[in-house]
Amino acid sequence: MSSKPTAPDSALQQLAAAGFDVEVHQQHLLVHQVPYVNEAGVVKRGTVICKYVESGGQLLPPNANHGDSHQVWWQGEYPCYADRRRLAELENENQGQELFPGCTFNFRFSNKPVGVDHFQTHVEKVMHYVDLIQAQAGVLEPWSRAQAGGVKRSEDESVFQYPDSASARAEILMTSAQLAIGKVAIVGLGGTGSYVLDQLAKTPVPGIELFDGDLFEQHNAFRSPGAATEAEIDARLPKVEIYKRRYSAMHRGIVSHPYFLDEANVAELAEFSFVFVCVDRADARRLIFRFLQSRGIPFVDVGMNLQQVKGSLRLIGSCRATLVTPELNDHVDNSVPLGDGDDDALYRQNIQVADMNALNAQMAVMLWKQYCGFYQADFATVNMLFSVNQNMLAKTVAGLGERDEG
Repeated sequence: MSSKPTAPDSALQQLAAAGFDVEVHQQHLLVHQVPYVNEAGVVKRGTVICKYVESGGQLLPPNANHGDSHQVWWQGEYPCYADRRRLAELENENQGQELFPGCTFNFRFSNKPVGVDHFQTHVEKVMHYVDLIQAQAGVLEPWSRAQAGGVKRSEDESVFQYPDSASARAEILMTSAQLAIGKVAIVGLGGTGSYVLDQLAKTPVPGIELFDGDLFEQHNAFRSPGAATEAEIDARLPKVEIYKRRYSAMHRGIVSHPYFLDEANVAELAEFSFVFVCVDRADARRLIFRFLQSRGIPFVDVGMNLQQVKGSLRLIGSCRATLVTPELNDHVDNSVPLGDGDDDALYRQNIQVADMNALNAQMAVMLWKQYCGFYQADFATVNMLFSVNQNMLAKTVAGLGERDEG
């Protein structure tokens, strides 16, 4: 049999046609109604689950070259022989956990026929386990088979235009699911804000809404992710519309708001679970801070301070990301420039610093991911500051008020 990628629903169609109750969900194939014998000698029904990863419109074979293996997960009690002895030859892991939202497994099984390195197809793989398990149920109830008439269920709609195969292959769907905390706003789609969007579009947040009243101009192409076309520049569309069109190719829930926030409309932020503040004006920052803090909405603020060294062609400076939550907010005055000074003056002149914009955005997104529980946080870091001329990253930890440099 071929090990080349096949049509995404091939195994689903074959198993349904054979009479199995099958489902594809979150890049996994589930075969339901598999009869098994439990430790009390009673025939019950369980579910075999395996990865079912699609890439580029093709279904990847279940082997190590594609981040898969011969292993499967099992929903149900421990399956036994007809004489009630456990089918211990199958066991790989006996501590259940949630595999993806709404799907918890009880055991992980690892077994393959003698002389077989890997299964060629998903059908071959799941049938190996189904046959082993249901054969024992058949000893007690010869009429018990997994083929219950053929039921095929479709995948629930995802926020992505195509499945998140990266999380499925790495078996971190539950970790990634922690990022789906609700709608997220990005205020300011300049250099750093556009890179924030580049990262958020790859996460399962249900909605990403963009606020910025500027048009997309040629200088923006040199400090934003990807490569803008001349047609995009000549179109003179709002930045938020350019980015919405670009990233809607991947994420379905992007909404553009082609205007600036002010006293009259800042209340539009009330519906968001988290906000990225990527503005370069202190008055705008103060306005947004006051509103978000009054509503208890957590946010990350970013900023950059670049200066040209007198008598040279070199730049020095830093970029900063600051996390503010209802519980962690006493560091704001010492971390964020809220006065009408000139800290961001060169930044506002559109110096082309795409690398600093990108790094600034990564710092902000990492703080957000730690806030959501995606990354473990060994310290309650609320402020990160990178100095480019010193190649040094410093952090401020909540409650300590001191910077730890490294």
